Amino acid sequence: MTDDAPNISPSPIDDDQPKTDDQTNRREPITILDMVWPETGLPVSVRVDRRPRDTISEDDAVHLELDFVTLALSPLEFIQLAASLRMSVDALLDQHPGLQRAVIAAFDLRKDDR
Repeated sequence: MTDDAPNISPSPIDDDQPKTDDQTNRREPITILDMVWPETGLPVSVRVDRRPRDTISEDDAVHLELDFVTLALSPLEFIQLAASLRMSVDALLDQHPGLQRAVIAAFDLRKDDR
Protein backbone atom coordinates (compact mmCIF):
# COMPACT_ATOMS: atom_id res chain seq x y z
CA MET A 1 0.00 0.00 0.00
CA THR A 2 1.37 3.45 -0.87
CA ASP A 3 1.39 6.55 1.32
CA ASP A 4 -1.00 8.38 -1.01
CA ALA A 5 -3.79 5.80 -0.51
CA PRO A 6 -6.94 7.33 0.94
CA ASN A 7 -7.63 6.66 4.59
CA ILE A 8 -11.06 5.00 4.56
CA SER A 9 -12.40 4.52 8.05
CA PRO A 10 -15.82 5.02 9.58
CA SER A 11 -16.54 8.39 11.11
CA PRO A 12 -16.61 8.26 14.89
CA ILE A 13 -20.01 8.57 16.51
CA ASP A 14 -20.19 11.84 18.35
CA ASP A 15 -22.12 11.00 21.52
CA ASP A 16 -21.08 14.29 23.10
CA GLN A 17 -23.41 16.24 20.84
CA PRO A 18 -26.74 17.18 22.44
CA LYS A 19 -29.64 15.13 21.13
CA THR A 20 -32.79 16.75 19.83
CA ASP A 21 -36.08 15.79 21.45
CA ASP A 22 -36.92 13.70 18.38
CA GLN A 23 -33.63 11.77 18.57
CA THR A 24 -34.03 11.14 22.30
CA ASN A 25 -37.68 10.14 22.07
CA ARG A 26 -37.09 7.84 19.12
CA ARG A 27 -34.67 5.80 21.25
CA GLU A 28 -37.17 5.32 24.08
CA PRO A 29 -40.01 3.09 22.94
CA ILE A 30 -43.38 3.13 24.68
CA THR A 31 -44.66 -0.14 26.11
CA ILE A 32 -48.25 -0.60 24.94
CA LEU A 33 -48.73 -4.03 26.48
CA ASP A 34 -46.61 -6.11 28.83
CA MET A 35 -48.32 -9.12 30.36
CA VAL A 36 -48.17 -12.83 31.06
CA TRP A 37 -51.32 -14.80 30.34
CA PRO A 38 -52.21 -16.54 33.63
CA GLU A 39 -53.73 -19.64 32.00
CA THR A 40 -50.71 -20.49 29.84
CA GLY A 41 -47.80 -18.41 31.14
CA LEU A 42 -47.37 -16.88 27.67
CA PRO A 43 -45.52 -13.55 27.98
CA VAL A 44 -46.66 -10.90 25.49
CA SER A 45 -45.15 -7.46 25.07
CA VAL A 46 -45.75 -4.72 22.51
CA ARG A 47 -43.50 -1.67 22.19
CA VAL A 48 -43.67 1.13 19.67
CA ASP A 49 -41.38 4.02 18.84
CA ARG A 50 -42.22 7.12 20.87
CA ARG A 51 -43.74 9.71 18.56
CA PRO A 52 -46.03 12.71 19.04
CA ARG A 53 -49.72 11.82 18.87
CA ASP A 54 -50.88 10.71 15.42
CA THR A 55 -47.45 11.05 13.76
CA ILE A 56 -46.36 7.40 13.61
CA SER A 57 -45.34 6.41 10.10
CA GLU A 58 -44.47 3.27 8.18
CA ASP A 59 -40.81 4.02 8.98
CA ASP A 60 -41.51 3.40 12.67
CA ALA A 61 -41.54 -0.07 14.19
CA VAL A 62 -43.94 -1.97 16.40
CA HIS A 63 -42.09 -4.67 18.35
CA LEU A 64 -44.24 -7.66 19.25
CA GLU A 65 -42.64 -10.13 21.66
CA LEU A 66 -44.28 -13.51 22.16
CA ASP A 67 -42.31 -15.66 24.56
CA PHE A 68 -38.86 -15.89 22.92
CA VAL A 69 -39.89 -14.55 19.47
CA THR A 70 -39.77 -10.85 18.60
CA LEU A 71 -41.31 -9.42 15.45
CA ALA A 72 -40.47 -5.90 14.29
CA LEU A 73 -43.34 -4.76 12.08
CA SER A 74 -44.44 -1.53 10.51
CA PRO A 75 -47.64 -0.14 12.05
CA LEU A 76 -49.66 -1.31 9.03
CA GLU A 77 -48.14 -4.80 9.19
CA PHE A 78 -48.97 -4.97 12.91
CA ILE A 79 -52.59 -3.99 12.24
CA GLN A 80 -52.81 -6.53 9.40
CA LEU A 81 -51.39 -9.25 11.68
CA ALA A 82 -53.91 -8.37 14.40
CA ALA A 83 -56.77 -8.49 11.87
CA SER A 84 -55.53 -11.86 10.58
CA LEU A 85 -55.38 -13.23 14.11
CA ARG A 86 -58.91 -11.96 14.80
CA MET A 87 -60.23 -13.66 11.66
CA SER A 88 -58.40 -16.85 12.62
CA VAL A 89 -59.89 -16.79 16.12
CA ASP A 90 -63.37 -16.29 14.65
CA ALA A 91 -62.87 -19.28 12.32
CA LEU A 92 -61.50 -21.39 15.17
CA LEU A 93 -64.53 -20.53 17.34
CA ASP A 94 -66.87 -21.46 14.48
CA GLN A 95 -65.28 -24.92 14.42
CA HIS A 96 -64.84 -25.28 18.19
CA PRO A 97 -67.40 -23.12 20.04
CA GLY A 98 -66.32 -24.62 23.37
CA LEU A 99 -63.26 -22.38 23.24
CA GLN A 100 -65.53 -19.36 23.74
CA ARG A 101 -64.78 -19.51 27.48
CA ALA A 102 -61.14 -18.60 26.72
CA VAL A 103 -62.32 -15.48 24.87
CA ILE A 104 -64.53 -14.47 27.78
CA ALA A 105 -61.67 -15.00 30.24
CA ALA A 106 -59.37 -12.84 28.08
CA PHE A 107 -61.82 -9.95 28.06
CA ASP A 108 -62.45 -10.29 31.81
CA LEU A 109 -58.69 -10.06 32.39
CA ARG A 110 -58.44 -6.86 30.35
CA LYS A 111 -61.40 -5.31 32.19
CA ASP A 112 -59.63 -5.95 35.53
CA ASP A 113 -56.57 -4.00 34.33
CA ARG A 114 -58.50 -0.78 33.85
